[in-house]
Amino acid sequence: MRLLERDEIISLYNRFGAKQDTQGWYEDEPLAEMKRHMAFDTADSVLELGMGTGRLAHEVVTELTPRGTRYIGLDLSPVMVNLGRNRLRQCDHAFAVVGDVRAPLPLRDNSVSHVYAAYVLDIFSEDEIRAVYDEVRRVLKPGGLFGAVSLTGGYSPLSRLTSSLWSAVHRLRPQAVGGCRPLELLACVPDEFELAHACKKVAGGIPSEVIVSRKPA
Repeated sequence: MRLLERDEIISLYNRFGAKQDTQGWYEDEPLAEMKRHMAFDTADSVLELGMGTGRLAHEVVTELTPRGTRYIGLDLSPVMVNLGRNRLRQCDHAFAVVGDVRAPLPLRDNSVSHVYAAYVLDIFSEDEIRAVYDEVRRVLKPGGLFGAVSLTGGYSPLSRLTSSLWSAVHRLRPQAVGGCRPLELLACVPDEFELAHACKKVAGGIPSEVIVSRKPA
């Protein structure tokens, strides 16, 4: 299985741009599941890994978190960051930055209460995902939450079929599926995290995995 290199990811998502917002038909239900378990109403600071167009960020900043909560969004694609900045232009305390989520995060130890990544980790290798979890654990405050949503393997006849087809397309041309592929995300969560919620959801025939984990207090 070939995963996209950094420059390929940037090029792909620079071209993809605002079209990413058309994927709600299979993303919205799993994202709603994550939001139900992230306790955003208790947030004082939020970090999003791979913010995309800022569609979810705008909801988090304007509807789900207390007024004045600091938000930082990272994305490899300058086009995505510009889209996110435009969407958040009326939001105080919200910032979008070009950055690689696999690199050391530009935050101090124990400095954010909530981190999330929506359909981002499934672009990376399992070792890279574990490294992201380790870095998230560093920046999270004790008791802080990390929510992640990814494509995953199916568990019903239809979802097993769509997952297998998605994997086959990824093997042939990963760019055609945004570089993302089904994976078992729960297996990548380090033991140093406490599992707060884990489930799989199928929307539009596409299976997704939702994991919310907590840094021990």
